[in-house]
Amino acid sequence: MWRTFGHDGAVDTLKRSLQSGRVAHSYLVSGPRQVGKMTLALDLCRAVNCLGDERPCGDCNQCRRIERSLHADVHVVGVGGSGGGARARASIGIDQVREVQREAALKPFEGASRCFVFDGAERMTVEAANSLLKTLEEPPPQVLIILLAVQADALLTTLVSRCRVLELRPVPASDISRRLVDAHGVDASDADEIARLSAGRPGWAIEAVASPELREAAAERLQAIEETLRNGIEGRFAYAARMASAFSRDRETGREELALWLAWWRDALVAREGLDELATYRRDATASITGAMSESDVMGAIKAVLETGRLLERNVNPRLAFESMMLRMPSAR
Repeated sequence: MWRTFGHDGAVDTLKRSLQSGRVAHSYLVSGPRQVGKMTLALDLCRAVNCLGDERPCGDCNQCRRIERSLHADVHVVGVGGSGGGARARASIGIDQVREVQREAALKPFEGASRCFVFDGAERMTVEAANSLLKTLEEPPPQVLIILLAVQADALLTTLVSRCRVLELRPVPASDISRRLVDAHGVDASDADEIARLSAGRPGWAIEAVASPELREAAAERLQAIEETLRNGIEGRFAYAARMASAFSRDRETGREELALWLAWWRDALVAREGLDELATYRRDATASITGAMSESDVMGAIKAVLETGRLLERNVNPRLAFESMMLRMPSAR
């Protein structure tokens, strides 16, 4: 009854740990947004508390309460919520970690293990990360801590070293399409389109089934990327200004846009190797823009996108970060 889809390697690793009784006290699950990190984390929370013979069974009271977010021993810690005053939190702070430490010192209330899932662990303040490190170094018994992050290298190396790392990669579009048809009753042609736009993220694909506007927005953003690459410096800086403004209002928007840029350049890279069947988006548009570019041009663009993401997480001025990325983008010839 594992709900995680498309990450058989990670699931098999956890199954073996459960069977041998060697589940780690702390895990770091990394991968793109909506690729399945939270689903895997909650699957593991269900498994360590499950009362069935094959864990997680999905039928026992423990599994059902965790699935419905009612379990007293399973806590998700993330950004948002009250940050003091009317402003929402932009990071995971020391007060949240201290609350986890207070809860972790208590015996489980209704299950076998207290579980704490840090969603967006890369957005933990340095003070909070250092405080959590003390707990990871000497974890209380019957406590499981799971850190979820887009990029493992965005966390303190000392935190990473105390965790068992599971890296989730994008799921092939063909697998997502088949899942949408079999499990969600989506028409085959619609499933193929959604799978291509998902960039390997099952969570996004499932959400797009119920929200057609997500598909339209993704197509429009792809077109904006392609137009920007064809533009001169003035058009590129105008795009950078729009993205900086959007990022300042909602950081998640900026992160999603960078993920789209990264997926677009990945398509360019696989197309250069003659692997068009692995391309996610519009192959013709990608080829027309990158046809005369060298491999180093493409790799340089990918590095620029990755570095921009790291700069934004370190609170560098968004306008400068996006303008720097635009300056490093190769020109369409």
